[in-house]
Amino acid sequence: MWYIVMSRSLPEKDEDKQRNYEEHRHWLDDQHRAGRLLFSGPTTDGRYGVYVMLAADLDEAKSIAAQDPHHVRGIRAMEVLEWRAHRAFRLDGPSIAEVEKIAKAE
Repeated sequence: MWYIVMSRSLPEKDEDKQRNYEEHRHWLDDQHRAGRLLFSGPTTDGRYGVYVMLAADLDEAKSIAAQDPHHVRGIRAMEVLEWRAHRAFRLDGPSIAEVEKIAKAE
């Protein structure tokens, strides 16, 4: 199943966010390598970090997202939403099932 993680910046923690940014980036890279994250990045206003995740169920998605160093340290607040993805890329491109296979390929 697909999940969207909304990681909201806490303005009072901006200094901590910058200090721990590299650890957060390494964690994201590890999740991408493992095929758990398909997309990640901040909103243009910087208020949210957003990632699209594959997980077995909502509990697993929350557990994985909770391991983000920014969430572990209370630097950001997270919300995990179950998402029913129906289309991927162009209509003549890969299906959702094919994207999931790509993400899980090693």
